[in-house]
Amino acid sequence: MTAHAKNIPFTNQAANTDYLENGFCVVDMPAIDEALIDSFNDMPRDGHSMGRLREIRLTQYIGYWEEGEWVFAPLPKRKYVQSADYIKLAEAGGVARHREQIIGDPTPLVAAVLNQLPVELYELFQINVNQIRVTVNPDYAGVTVPEGPHRDGHEYSVIAVARRCNVKGGETQVIDPNNQEILYRTTLEENQAIIIDDERFIHYATNIEPEVGDTGYRDIWVIEINRWENRAYGPGHERASLAR
Repeated sequence: MTAHAKNIPFTNQAANTDYLENGFCVVDMPAIDEALIDSFNDMPRDGHSMGRLREIRLTQYIGYWEEGEWVFAPLPKRKYVQSADYIKLAEAGGVARHREQIIGDPTPLVAAVLNQLPVELYELFQINVNQIRVTVNPDYAGVTVPEGPHRDGHEYSVIAVARRCNVKGGETQVIDPNNQEILYRTTLEENQAIIIDDERFIHYATNIEPEVGDTGYRDIWVIEINRWENRAYGPGHERASLAR
């Protein structure tokens, strides 16, 4: 009988040792199709956050491991909902937010993240992939995290930098929720990501500012991963999160 059929744990043996020791780690991300990178240049404005210049897309996936590789399929498009238990910002927490879907395939990034995690390979996973550009210019401050230090309400949260164009700042911080101590801080470079145990830590990123002149932007992927039974997707999740 197979390990899956017997429900015997089959843990990813390649889990990142820094993550196992600390609950977070910085990793290099694989190169992705140039057309997908270029798609950051043509994204819709975040209509739920008009106080800053943020453009965003989102696709949600189901993922699983089979015969030595990760397999992903996009889930039917739904509103993006985060509970106000985690997101205290009025424009975001407990709000059903519209998101257009990503044009292209970002799942190689998801596979690279899952390869670092101590997950059970017989599990099903639900994944949110957010594609985000934050722009700073004379009219808008480069506010990357308006909700302040926070949890996303997932098992694993990942911030991956795709591109930094004429900006400084955007320092990512991992914070102890008990005493607000910054345990780790780094400014992620292009094609770097930080993977965080979102149930254990809160995180934050400082504002971006232009390096020279008055305009710049930072392109990132925010990847949120849960086991299927803890999924942040579907009517049950929406009902619970909107009821807060």
